[in-house]
Amino acid sequence: MIEQSLGKNYSRFVNVLIFIFPVLINSVKVGGDIVLFILAVMGIFIAISQKLSPFNIKEIKVFSYLTAGYFVALCLAVLFSVKGVEQAHLLSRDLYFLFAPFVALAFYKAEINVSFLLTGIKVGLILLGIIIIDQLLSGHPRPSGDMNAGVFGNLAVSMFFVVLVFYKQESFKHKVFTLISLLSGVFVIAASGTRGAWLSFLFLLVGYLYFLYRQKTLSSARSKIIAVLIIAGVLSVVSLNQSVKDRTHLAYTQTSAWLLGEKTPNSVSLRLEMYKTAIYNVKDVPFFGHGLRTSNIVLHNLAPAGFQKYVVSFNHLHNAYLTNYFNGGIFLLVALLLLLFIPLWLFIKENSQNYEEPIFIAGALLTFGYASYGMVNILFGDVFMNAFYVFFLAIFLPLTARSKIIS
Repeated sequence: MIEQSLGKNYSRFVNVLIFIFPVLINSVKVGGDIVLFILAVMGIFIAISQKLSPFNIKEIKVFSYLTAGYFVALCLAVLFSVKGVEQAHLLSRDLYFLFAPFVALAFYKAEINVSFLLTGIKVGLILLGIIIIDQLLSGHPRPSGDMNAGVFGNLAVSMFFVVLVFYKQESFKHKVFTLISLLSGVFVIAASGTRGAWLSFLFLLVGYLYFLYRQKTLSSARSKIIAVLIIAGVLSVVSLNQSVKDRTHLAYTQTSAWLLGEKTPNSVSLRLEMYKTAIYNVKDVPFFGHGLRTSNIVLHNLAPAGFQKYVVSFNHLHNAYLTNYFNGGIFLLVALLLLLFIPLWLFIKENSQNYEEPIFIAGALLTFGYASYGMVNILFGDVFMNAFYVFFLAIFLPLTARSKIIS
């Protein structure tokens, strides 16, 4: 029988890294990279010194095959592309998936204290609120720290719901701190100006209320009042924020105009034209795709004349599923779907056996949230989105498998 933990000092160090990651991922440009690099090195050292393979350990086997399989699919997209050698450097952004099994191994050999993770996320959300206030005061039109506003908003949504899931089980003292971080999170999400993140927030809120319903938590009058207050509070923030109202109204008017046949390029019509052009040309995609970051190059000549120069200015189609299909064909698309929906299925399956365990709910909302982000934006391929998903899934999936073994 292999000793699972390497001792208290090792576990303490891993838990410190678990605290640091969510504090830095959205606020310091290379902070998350450094934490994952350290964890990967630790995992590789453990694998070599103890002759362990993350692909043979039951609790992390699924995670290891999913992440490594996605990286293999990316490599095949490069290998079979016309400019394979020239595209090889693009894989550097996705090395997280290659080393993800060793990150999971580093976590597996430690006694994970989820409170370190939650505290780190709460501090991270509050820090993001401070950063956003500073950028707003400086006149920034779409404050988002040091990263793309779309990515920033999406990650803030995921952080918000991980904290919210554990709220019910906390003591009153911790709930006060949690409430402050959640309010900061709502402010950050709204201020980012990312309409896709706002939509995903609503989807995840419905999902969260569904899990509460399955716990029978919403059966009491008190719980129903709390649920109504949560929804009313979110809607109040949205209705009182002029930027949110303006961008929502703009999306509505631009969508309506496009549906009526107007072909003026704008943020909404450009996305809709990319979706339409991509869907009309899916039959021409090779089995292994055209190569990484080629989707817009391939399609720009097929788009309406007024949109072509805008389409080619992006390196993705603002839809992760279409982008992956054009870049890597059916193989990469399937790898993406497996990476998203097998974990989601596992979390929901375990939740059906134990409605009260927050790890299962947090994992389900993480994967469901990522699936929704991919509908209107980039998903994997962005270093921050890659790092965040690998880190949290490497914690939630093994804890889910371990809890099943213990029970």
